[in-house]
Amino acid sequence: MALRRVVTGAGPDGAGIFVQDGPAPHVITNDSRPGLEVSYLWSTEEPPSVPGSGAESTRLDQEPVPPAGGTRLISVTYPPGFGLREPAARPPADVDDAAAAPFDDSLLHTTETVDYGVVLRGEICIVLAGGAERALAAGDVLVHNGAAHGWRNRRDEPAVVLYVIVGGRAVGH
Repeated sequence: MALRRVVTGAGPDGAGIFVQDGPAPHVITNDSRPGLEVSYLWSTEEPPSVPGSGAESTRLDQEPVPPAGGTRLISVTYPPGFGLREPAARPPADVDDAAAAPFDDSLLHTTETVDYGVVLRGEICIVLAGGAERALAAGDVLVHNGAAHGWRNRRDEPAVVLYVIVGGRAVGH
């Protein structure tokens, strides 16, 4: 799903201006996971000063996880079958059978972030360490607070999720 990115800024006189209008500056794909696409839309490395100029801040050499106080705005397209133990497996047409398909535990990960996710299209399941999961459909919002998790698309269509990722600091348990 191609997203249009419109960026505003402040001109020398302080008046608002449109600085950019177009596609994401960086779209990453992965040959080993066909259909997986990550679009990098905006990033900050520290809490921003406002009003800003709107100058491009998104670079391919940045870490995907922002430092404390930094942010990332990305969209991710998860292809059908993403997160199943066998990457080439297609999700079964029967949802009950799809629910029984094994999750690829190697996709579990943690980040020192708070993530706000909005499902734009399709349905995606967030899977937590231990196996608990929730299905999220278009229009659903997820607030994720750094727990170990992974993603699984049990449907026969791609799921697209827009994330605002805010860098945080790990705390002991």
